[in-house]
Amino acid sequence: MVKIIFMPRLDEEQEKGMVVEWLKAQGDFISQGEEIVEVMSEKVSFIIESPLKGTLHKIFVEVAEEVPIGTTIAIISEVEDSPDLLAKAIVEAEEQLKQLEIPIVATKIEEIEVTQKREVVEVKPERIKISPIAKRLAKEHGLDITKIEGTGPGVRIVKEDILRAIEQRRVIPAVPEEVERIRLTGVRKIIAERMTQSYQTAPHVTVMMEADASNMAKIRKEFEEKTRARLSYNAILIKAVTEALQAYKIFNSTIEGNEIRIHTNINVGLAVALEDSGLIVPVIPDADKKLLKELNTTIEDLVQKARQKKLLLSEVKGGTFTISNLGMYEIDGFTPILTPQQTAILGVGRIAKKPIVVDEDSIEIKPMMILSLSFDHRVVDGALAAQFLRHLKNTLETFTPVL
Repeated sequence: MVKIIFMPRLDEEQEKGMVVEWLKAQGDFISQGEEIVEVMSEKVSFIIESPLKGTLHKIFVEVAEEVPIGTTIAIISEVEDSPDLLAKAIVEAEEQLKQLEIPIVATKIEEIEVTQKREVVEVKPERIKISPIAKRLAKEHGLDITKIEGTGPGVRIVKEDILRAIEQRRVIPAVPEEVERIRLTGVRKIIAERMTQSYQTAPHVTVMMEADASNMAKIRKEFEEKTRARLSYNAILIKAVTEALQAYKIFNSTIEGNEIRIHTNINVGLAVALEDSGLIVPVIPDADKKLLKELNTTIEDLVQKARQKKLLLSEVKGGTFTISNLGMYEIDGFTPILTPQQTAILGVGRIAKKPIVVDEDSIEIKPMMILSLSFDHRVVDGALAAQFLRHLKNTLETFTPVL
């Protein structure tokens, strides 16, 4: 049977989807359940597996091309398929793409059936009219006479035309800049669009504060001694953030039109970098209700699924606050950009040992980290943001979460 692969709906609000990468080439034999193409919506990427054993007979849509939901992107065929049915399916798919004004993947040369011979007409180049002295001058100065406009009788190139060309060449043209151009496509394109939307819509302000990470190291050590499992610093950060959000509920809000919605559920998003330079933010729902061990397991599971591109739509929706941790890249501090509609995002830098004045006359070496809070100035003011960040700092430095 001819099997048509459509652009799937990955998001309830999704109107279009993008082909990120074809994992199989046209003409490849594929087994049932084998991965054939990666597609994505604005929020999540998804790998389509083959529903049957057969041949990837025809690919219609190029990589980085956006098409409406339900558009035919490929056809899988089996050996016993009727050639007439295959031809009909291809024609219908191409008609659909033409109506949508979407470019169709070019058919390979070997697939084109030649039905008629084309007459080849040899076109002889037009003879250039040029005087003998002009021809000699042009040759001496290495001029291309095909690019010189003649002003003599019958547009003949004469001596004056060559002298004019020599004079013009003395003006050294600017050397064109050699640049590499990279087209924004796939995940990178969507990130660019969403970040631009966020930055143009919400007036961003960032406040920074340094925190002592000694207590975090202590929590981690106790956890690993009791459970024999490694604890992510992100789990500690999320736990501390949920306590700060309970004290300052306005930061657990989204802005929709002229309305600020303060959420009762604390759903924390954690930015995860992907190998292809993309970024995805899986969401931990009801993070405030989870113990440290459960948070740690959830984070590990979501990060693994994100990097394998197996996140479900439900696992990237509904975030109310986001954390972006760049500490593993040896970044000290940065100004994160808000996730669209959210009120705030926390940027976390690396933990580095520094000399710190403890008392008036005492200096100690402590593990320190920079916390950066970017917030929407339409929703909260700088003073309140400073209070929230100070509360978070104090929580990280003193709290004892239930393991």
